Amino acid sequence: MDIVSHAGWGYAALRWRGRRTVWWGALAGAAPDLLYFIPSTVERVIERGWGGLSPGAARTPGIWRADGPPMPQELLDAYNNYYVYTHSLVVLGMVAGFLYLLGRRRDLWLTIPYALHILMDVPTHERFRTPFLYPVSMWTLQGISWGHPLIFWPNWIALIGVHVYLALRYRRQEGVAEEAQRAAEGPGG
Repeated sequence: MDIVSHAGWGYAALRWRGRRTVWWGALAGAAPDLLYFIPSTVERVIERGWGGLSPGAARTPGIWRADGPPMPQELLDAYNNYYVYTHSLVVLGMVAGFLYLLGRRRDLWLTIPYALHILMDVPTHERFRTPFLYPVSMWTLQGISWGHPLIFWPNWIALIGVHVYLALRYRRQEGVAEEAQRAAEGPGG
């Protein structure tokens, strides 16, 4: 799934917690990819300068580079190893357990959009599969690419629909709360 969709679903997943929390939900929803892509982007800028970030840079010879040789295998292996940690439900469960033991129970809600990201990646990654059970297992599912029209368009239609529904629902609830407050203040209030 694309990173914008992950952020949108993370936002929607935490809408029930209030307006201040939703942006943390969006960030947590995008976090597995951000934690994976930020190091590769930094490497690309160091290696190729700002031109390494051009739209065609990721598609032309090499893995992340516009015109150079492929990324050194040890660096590619490091990124792949990093990916298995950032996209593992088992590792996320260990982090959640650690937060719980540290008494940070109020932060556990951030694992909801993070886990949703991983669960959405499992069936929507075709070439770069998600080892969501790592380190227990390296088993992956051969999914359908998130860019395939049968995945891409229904995802975006559902995401927009959910956001419209949530906007209408919470706007109505805020209106009801304002009316109740005015009624409680009385006729002169």
